[in-house]
Amino acid sequence: MSKINLLTTAIIIILLSSCGFHPPYKNSEINASITSSRNNAFADELQKRFNQNIPQTLVVQVGTENQNQRTALYTSNNEASSYTLSLSIPIKVFNQRKKLLLSQTFNANTYLNKMNVSQANRLQIEEGYQQLRHLIIKQLLRKLFKLNEN
Repeated sequence: MSKINLLTTAIIIILLSSCGFHPPYKNSEINASITSSRNNAFADELQKRFNQNIPQTLVVQVGTENQNQRTALYTSNNEASSYTLSLSIPIKVFNQRKKLLLSQTFNANTYLNKMNVSQANRLQIEEGYQQLRHLIIKQLLRKLFKLNEN
């Protein structure tokens, strides 16, 4: 019976690794001080990703979010039927000795189909920007983990 379990486990591991599955980053390995302007949704969301129980090794300076909404398609009545949302956030990362380690503007884009009700449109657009923030946070965390390893 143990050979069957071992074989099953090996097959599952091979299948998961071949489809690109990777375990998520451990957020417990890094902590950073975040500086930003007031009411910065990105900085608030990023702060949740760090382990506050370990010493801060990096300083992350988050700039002002630049949200851009463009109409992608129009209906026959000349009404917008879909949007392209873009989000860019300038970020600088310093070590504890104030040495600049990273200075980059992170960008993400998404495409949204317009709904009929205006309240639903605003909620859909806000959710789209929230998803873009999560994408940028993932990009930034990958870079921070590489910086922290060095």
